[in-house]
Amino acid sequence: MFGTCEKLMTHFAVILTAFLVSQPLLLLLICGPPTTPHGDTTYYSPMLVHASAADEAVGKWARQFGDELYLLAQKITKSQQIKEKYKEYNARVELKNGTELIQSITAKVSKMLARKKDAVRCIQEKAEIVNENFEYNQTYAESNFTYYSSKYSTFNGNSSEQLEPNEAEYAYMYRDMQLNPDTHFYNISVDTEHSSVHVPSNVWDRQATVLKTIQWSEQLDEVFRQNYQSDPALSWQYFGSDTGILRHYPAAQWTDTRANKLDADTYDCRKRSWYIETATCSKDIVILLDHSGSMTGHRNHVAKFTIRSILDTFSNNDFFTIFKYSENVSGIVPCFKDALVQATPENIETFNSAIAELPDPSDYANLTQAYEHAFKILQNYYINRRCNETSTCNQAIMLVTDGVAGNTTEVFERYNWGNGENGTSRMNVRIFTYLLGKEVTKVREIQWMACLNRGYYSHVQTLDEVHEEVLKYVDVIATPLVLQNVEHPPTWTHAFTDKTYDPMNSTERRPRLMIAVGVPAFDRSYRHENSTNRRARLLGVAGTDVPVEDIDKLTLPYKLGVNGYSFVVSNNGYVLLHPDLRPIGVSRNSISLSIAAFIIEHLFQSNGKMNPNYNSIDFTEVEHLFEDQSPREPGESILNIRRAMVHHEAKEFKDISVKFHYDKMRRVSEEKQDYFFAPLPNTPFTLGIVMPSDYGKTWIKVGDQVDRNKHMKVNISEFFVGENWKVHPDWVYCKYHYLEGHEFKTPEAELREFLEKMMKLDFKFPEQYEDEPNRNSSANLNCGRKTLDDDAYYCNTELVHLLIFDAKVTNFSYGVWKFDNEQERQLIERFGATLRFVATMSGLTRWQFIYGEVEVDTDQEFGDYHTTAIDETWYKSAILQHHQDNTESFVYSVKHYNDPLEDSDLKVTASHAIFPRDGGKEAPACVVGFQFSHARMWDRFFNITAVDNCNNCLPICTDDDIDCVVIDNNAYIVVGQNVNTTGKFFGEFHGDVMAAMVQKGIFQSIEVYDFQALCKVESTSPSDGHSLLHPLKVLGLAWKWLIAHLFWHYQRIQWWVDGAPFMEYLDNIEDEYVAVDSNSQSAAKPKEDGDDGDAIFQEPLPEPVYKPCDMRSTLYSLQPESLVGINDYVEVPSTRPFLVKKIPNSNLVLVVVNVLMPSRSVRLTTEPMRITSYESEYPCYKLNMSFYERRRIEECYTKDDEEELFTYCGNASRLGLTVQLLPLTIILMFYLTRCFMRI
Repeated sequence: MFGTCEKLMTHFAVILTAFLVSQPLLLLLICGPPTTPHGDTTYYSPMLVHASAADEAVGKWARQFGDELYLLAQKITKSQQIKEKYKEYNARVELKNGTELIQSITAKVSKMLARKKDAVRCIQEKAEIVNENFEYNQTYAESNFTYYSSKYSTFNGNSSEQLEPNEAEYAYMYRDMQLNPDTHFYNISVDTEHSSVHVPSNVWDRQATVLKTIQWSEQLDEVFRQNYQSDPALSWQYFGSDTGILRHYPAAQWTDTRANKLDADTYDCRKRSWYIETATCSKDIVILLDHSGSMTGHRNHVAKFTIRSILDTFSNNDFFTIFKYSENVSGIVPCFKDALVQATPENIETFNSAIAELPDPSDYANLTQAYEHAFKILQNYYINRRCNETSTCNQAIMLVTDGVAGNTTEVFERYNWGNGENGTSRMNVRIFTYLLGKEVTKVREIQWMACLNRGYYSHVQTLDEVHEEVLKYVDVIATPLVLQNVEHPPTWTHAFTDKTYDPMNSTERRPRLMIAVGVPAFDRSYRHENSTNRRARLLGVAGTDVPVEDIDKLTLPYKLGVNGYSFVVSNNGYVLLHPDLRPIGVSRNSISLSIAAFIIEHLFQSNGKMNPNYNSIDFTEVEHLFEDQSPREPGESILNIRRAMVHHEAKEFKDISVKFHYDKMRRVSEEKQDYFFAPLPNTPFTLGIVMPSDYGKTWIKVGDQVDRNKHMKVNISEFFVGENWKVHPDWVYCKYHYLEGHEFKTPEAELREFLEKMMKLDFKFPEQYEDEPNRNSSANLNCGRKTLDDDAYYCNTELVHLLIFDAKVTNFSYGVWKFDNEQERQLIERFGATLRFVATMSGLTRWQFIYGEVEVDTDQEFGDYHTTAIDETWYKSAILQHHQDNTESFVYSVKHYNDPLEDSDLKVTASHAIFPRDGGKEAPACVVGFQFSHARMWDRFFNITAVDNCNNCLPICTDDDIDCVVIDNNAYIVVGQNVNTTGKFFGEFHGDVMAAMVQKGIFQSIEVYDFQALCKVESTSPSDGHSLLHPLKVLGLAWKWLIAHLFWHYQRIQWWVDGAPFMEYLDNIEDEYVAVDSNSQSAAKPKEDGDDGDAIFQEPLPEPVYKPCDMRSTLYSLQPESLVGINDYVEVPSTRPFLVKKIPNSNLVLVVVNVLMPSRSVRLTTEPMRITSYESEYPCYKLNMSFYERRRIEECYTKDDEEELFTYCGNASRLGLTVQLLPLTIILMFYLTRCFMRI
């Protein structure tokens, strides 16, 4: 019995001992680490290992430095007082419903877009009616008619383009303009009472059909004015005719964007995306290029230019490929293989470059094999897209050749004329043939191919004919659309830059991106019984531009909150609107890791050029999900989100882990986001919003502040006294509909005017677009909508009330600064603090100078550099710090070393987020902060760390044995012994230590990718001296000069024979041709002979060339919890030992490195590196994007039973001209050759 009791007592003693030993650990696990009086956490090792003396010494330095900074921050920001004011004024914290919010936003945006579409439909209706009833008087038109010409009308004695001397007699045709700068139209001088007409250089405005169009379209001015007066937010309105003329409103002189003013004005509305897409819908095109031995010399050059012109008519909704054929058929770009690729700018440029580098043609032509190959490719897409079920597929083959040698009937019978039996099919593929050259045979065969396959035959003899002949396919494809004669389906384009926007010289905050909506107009005259023209013709396209910025302003950014944003995605998955979309290129030198810091200041300079891919940036290229660990390999989550948006679905995806980067992609954090999106009705677009999964669910809700303050007899303007405050420049609080006549120097001046109006009893808060009954009925098109008064305005009621509330909360704290006591003064002076600020969710930013405002040389101060409140880096950082740390800590940062100074002295910016609580919930309300001297901070830090806290167990920081560095939560140096390291990445100086901290989990390394970068292409050409001294170089230039003059004289003779003006387009594929028609007002001025001779020996330095490239940046994020348990030197093989301590109440970490110990040479960087690990070259490594899901444009009309009755397929009427010119050409070539040989 006693034995049993003894055993029980022994077991009990063991259990009791284990419990007593483990009790502190259990308490630690259950209750968490204890906190300091300031709320900072004191960490203990889970194993209760005592800290070393050196570790404790570093900990004392960190605590003293952190406590002083925290006391300073509390004193100067008065954060607790501001937080109490939110409670005093009854700020309510409410939940945000993402589903309801996206519905509200899409309703607002849809209403705005519908108004733009209505305006265009009114233009289209008017155009059809006027054209159908217009009686053209040719005598009057040619002798008395005048119009406003965008190019030749004068304003203050100057015109956009000068008439040629022989055209001076027609100067009477162009009325003088009366223009005035208009704020709404980007301060361009315009005439809002009239429209003006642009005529491209290859179109003669005195030709009968062109002159008729200019004359009748003048009646569109009435609709233009009515549209603008009922919706003053309308941008440019226009009507593009199938003759090539563009009537645009308001009238303005044409903006000349040509680099060389002697070049032709090649702008043609028929090649713009809004015209082409409206006329032809989506297209699948296979181009076949004859590359047989007969296609040499001039024919080869014309063929390349023909294909180049065809590609210019494609848009993002088109898919195409090009094959060259001779004895065999092969792809132009091998990696594209047998796939149709999307007609993005980069894919088009890839094909153009590949065609320019083709070897000389050779062998015979096997056209049957080429057709067979093209039909098989189109058949795959025909089946996969179920074209036989939907009848909405436009498929075509375009043949570029100098003749055909065989019969291809069998191929057409198998694929295009079959009945489904014996393996045949009826794909209804259109055939367009371009016959090149003057001496051609078997014309009927190639014409027959087009006519029996619903296509068009063109005979192209010279370069000047290419443009017009290529455009004829557009009218052919548009024929079924015209014949149905009922629906006018609107077409929305992808993003493009405004014609008047100059990225090199613009001072605008953001690039001027537009989308356009176009509606087709039909020429119905072919249906008249007495009509002499039985051709179904597209009259033109009516359109208007919609600034993408106008969409952004309606997405309620204040309600999305900090680190939330909106975006718009097209049916192709391309982004029109996204905070990470960068249309203007940022040049990046191609660098390797060993020279990462070489000329680093040039890495982030804007080159002022538009990124060639800016309107085809895919959603997967701007959203960085955490699951995407390899470049160009998006994970399933992002593809699912993209798939739903492309297919116009309304969905939500929550708690998606993302790589949230900010501060120019230099800082990163792993965050969770919620995605909500819904379609924009009657458009190909889907609008989405993103909100942080945690703090993005709540926001501050306030009541009617205007009426409340009126009732209390408080003038709300008193909350906005002084000049040291700003409102977000991109947000709309209240605004006049007509900007012209209501100009304000600043957004603050505009707000002040409306604040005064709000105090009046009759003030109302109208919306920009009021609801209309029966809005969705297409039969209720209102082209006589009520016009607005000159002083009409609109407001965002909710945002205005929130702004007034924020101004009231912060106003008391930003009067005249007073020190509470002498200790406070000494503390602030010790750190050299000079300025304090607050920024709120409503976009309000206030700042105050502690010692009074100081005049600076640049006349710029804090509020001029930091105007965007929740979009500022220090605002984002403070919110993230609160979310991650959940304490009263402050975020400290210094400018990145590559950024310019805001002041003569380097400043440290500290910020802290205030989250008021209500009903158990908290929401981000504002961020307070201050700026102080970096030099004073540096002095104070090294004063603190010069104290020995452990009896020589550790050198002090002023010794050379250790290196003491204070880094922020992204490992950028805030304080270092070498001041020149400030703002630089810690790993550049202690790469081994940084790598060890990543290995130990103290920092997390996160790779982010930049798929919008531009890399400078280094020139490989020899020196100028070498080129000029080499005799073969001189001979080559002379021969180039001879060829240019040969074509110049030849085209002059051709003009004399034709008796009509023409235009020779510049072609940069091989040779340069200059517009030479001296008898046409639209042709470019020919060069003088002497100029050409001098040009042989004058080769100017080429402009820098940039090409798209992909970049990778490895960024770092602090993991504070990993510091728990580190109580001694961190030792990793081949790494210098180091001590690391978190500085309390901050985002800072103190790292002490023993520099006497040897280490491996490691140098890390956060600078972007070009990705060179792809298996294929650019752009082949992006080929997989061509197979992402896309939604085809609906409402396409591709065939009509009556098509053969109202169309034609081309002719060979110009063959006779070839025979006439042949002898003359031979004589001219003989004469010029003899002249050259005599030199």
